[in-house]
Parts: sequence; C-alpha cells; structure tokens
Amino acid sequence: MKFYLMRHGEAEIYALSDKARQLTDHGAQQVQERINTLKASLSNIDCIIHSPYVRTTQTAKIAADILNITNVSSSALWVPNADPLCALESIEAFVENTPLFITHMPLVALVEAHCVGEKNYPMSFECCEVSVLDAEWPAAGLGTFKRL
Repeated sequence: MKFYLMRHGEAEIYALSDKARQLTDHGAQQVQERINTLKASLSNIDCIIHSPYVRTTQTAKIAADILNITNVSSSALWVPNADPLCALESIEAFVENTPLFITHMPLVALVEAHCVGEKNYPMSFECCEVSVLDAEWPAAGLGTFKRL
C-alpha cells in the first residue's frame, strides 16, 4: 500500500490553545505552493485524514481543493502527541485507498520512522513537507519512504 504523510503549514505562534492555532497567511501560501508543485506526484491520493486541530484542518481543506478530493475526515489519532504506533495501525483501515495524513511534529516523524524501522532516529519534517511511504502492510518496519 502507498500512503502519504504531511506536516501542516506554518501556524501562528500564539492562540488561546495549541488546538486553536491557525495557519498564518504565509502558511496557507506554503500549503498552496507545495500541493501545486507536487500535484502530479499526489494525483493518486483519494482521501485525506487530518488531526482535528485548526491548522491541520485548514491545511487539509487547501489540499483537498487543489487535488479535488471530497473524502476528507479528521481523527484524534493524528494529534501532535498521539501514540505513533496507534496512528500507524489506524492506516490499516485505508488499505483499499491511497490516503494523505496531515498531522504535526513530532507525530509525523515518529510514524514515518516506525513504519520504516527507524523508530529511534526520526527525521524532522519542515512545514508542508510530504513523505510517501510504500509498505506491504502499514506496520512497524515494513515500509520504505521518500521525501517529496
């Protein structure tokens, strides 16, 4: 199965809570530019799953609009400090799809690292960075990745 991981765009530093932090104008522009640049590489994505936080919801909306995806949902399994193995395990529900998961640091890096068997050496994701993973099954150590 192939799936994609993406970190949200640049978010405001201050808000009433971390959950309420919105994309900055620059962050929204970052998302638009990144998705437009990668549009051909992302053309097989058929659903988007994102953290329920405001900045990932906004990122998902921009991506869905550009990629013409209507199957968009949120999941608490993709919040910043969620269990990366639970998040990775949840991907099983999408084996018939090619999903894009939009989430946060550190979770995005930890899920990628667990999937490829490098759980002790996660590599940071920049804002709007995308990774494509191939795995026979979405489980620890079974995948390979490429940063786009």
